[in-house]
Amino acid sequence: MSVTVKNVGEAGRGLVALKDIKVGELIVRDTAVIAIPANLDVWEAGEEIVKQLKKMSCTEKEKFYNLTRKEGINQLCDDLMEDASGDTKTHSKAQKIIKNWKEISIFFNNDIATDDSFRCLFLYFSLLN
Repeated sequence: MSVTVKNVGEAGRGLVALKDIKVGELIVRDTAVIAIPANLDVWEAGEEIVKQLKKMSCTEKEKFYNLTRKEGINQLCDDLMEDASGDTKTHSKAQKIIKNWKEISIFFNNDIATDDSFRCLFLYFSLLN
């Protein structure tokens, strides 16, 4: 690979060239480790994210859990639980989000929407986020 991700001070992480890069040279290639249909609701997405996480190697899982998290997932859980009051369907959805809140918050903070209506997480690209 011609580049690496490094901490570049106050700006955070950045892509740094390891050698001179020629015009048109491919500098980064990554494969999605999680891909879910874009139309899944957050509670359905959480279940699918966890299912795909189980298939990852230990190294990939470690990299996934070290990614940044989206703020507000806990508030969403609290709001759904409050709205559930007697509605078992809403309560069930809130419970699914609570169960998978960490995975949901990591995925939705680092995913990329694709042209074929999927939301994908690429571990290397996520470091550039």
